Amino acid sequence: MFGGLKKTSSRITIATALGMTLGVYAMSASPAQAADFGGDCCADLEERVAELEATTVRKGNKKVSVTVSGWVVKSFNVWDDGFETNSVVGDKDYDLGSRFAITGEAQISPGWSAGYNMTVLAPADVFGFASNQINDDQFNDISTLYSYMYIKSDKWGTLNWGTLSPASDNAAVLADASGTVIESNAVFFEGPGFFLRTPGGGTSALTWGNFLGCYSLGGAGIGVDCNGAAYEAVRYDSPTIAGFRLEASWGEDDKADVAVFYNGDWGNFKTTAAYAYTHSSGNATGFGFDADLHQAGATVMHTPSGLGLYGMYQYEELDLVAAPDTNVWYLKPFLKKTFMPMGATTFYGEYGNYDDQFFTANLALGAQVFEGSEVERYGLGVVQEIDAAAMHVFARWQHQSLDADFTPAAAAAAGGPALAVEDWDLFQVGGVIFF
Repeated sequence: MFGGLKKTSSRITIATALGMTLGVYAMSASPAQAADFGGDCCADLEERVAELEATTVRKGNKKVSVTVSGWVVKSFNVWDDGFETNSVVGDKDYDLGSRFAITGEAQISPGWSAGYNMTVLAPADVFGFASNQINDDQFNDISTLYSYMYIKSDKWGTLNWGTLSPASDNAAVLADASGTVIESNAVFFEGPGFFLRTPGGGTSALTWGNFLGCYSLGGAGIGVDCNGAAYEAVRYDSPTIAGFRLEASWGEDDKADVAVFYNGDWGNFKTTAAYAYTHSSGNATGFGFDADLHQAGATVMHTPSGLGLYGMYQYEELDLVAAPDTNVWYLKPFLKKTFMPMGATTFYGEYGNYDDQFFTANLALGAQVFEGSEVERYGLGVVQEIDAAAMHVFARWQHQSLDADFTPAAAAAAGGPALAVEDWDLFQVGGVIFF
């Protein structure tokens, strides 16, 4: 899904250089200055021990560095399912949620180094994937997102192993250089857990997520970035050559993927692009059939005016006659300008179309009930950067609708060709502070 801070860290850093932030900043903490341990008579032993401990936390040992970084994100949300309206305060979900990372590196020899990444999620109450009309905020315990180590060659690239972000995780999503990725992206971080409302206020047994199934991730309802969860894997990252960089990984349950990234300037235009391919075996999908996933994303921004356009396309091919291939495309036009001294302001719109991701709806009902579906999502938002505090504040609106076609047999029983459901809306304001 939004998957990773290795990686999310490295990609966000690149994205920041392009004027975006997850648009994310992954900001490294500036080492805190050691306290002034000046003593009374003669700097006694206890004082010296305290100074040593403070220095160790700040710098690590003499060979391996220690850096603490991360962000805290909180939002106020008002949702409307067409019949009921409610509000809740919460965190963003999964790897967009509040977190901290402990990273470090040591030099082995000139041009060679080794390092580590331990990223921990600490989001508390979350308004996200699993939220619905009954439980609109879920408590998420502190948990490990990444824990891996690496050996890096400036010439030959980096070999990473452990629990990490695979190559295709975030690839097309983080090609969004608008500066608004944490605030809103093509993944359904909010909304998929809500039950569908039928006209008159009835509650369906199905959720929005049943029509947003990603088979490469075992049917999880997220819409795009279908290999977007951390798992045990080995990943190779190439050096950057002429703006291009390659990643390849292999993980548990026979998942393999490769991704190519590009960043460059063409006159007054900044460009960032990515393509990723994932193959998941029947063991990995959890359904007993293979899936091949293609994702591509790119941003083109005119630097003088701040006008830009981000777009992504996802195609998933399934090795199963009963399940159609799925298609997703998503567009985000934006304007990023500095209107005031505090930092840049980004206005954006978004539109996404998610076709034929209904297979898990049939699984939930235990029968072939649907033969086609289309989820549409659109919205507007604004993000204000506050540079002095390494902070974003934002406001956004998200609207989603569903058109799901019954099979002929199901249509006869239902008395109509399609499932009739209410639209869903979200109004969200919040802030992100990076450290």
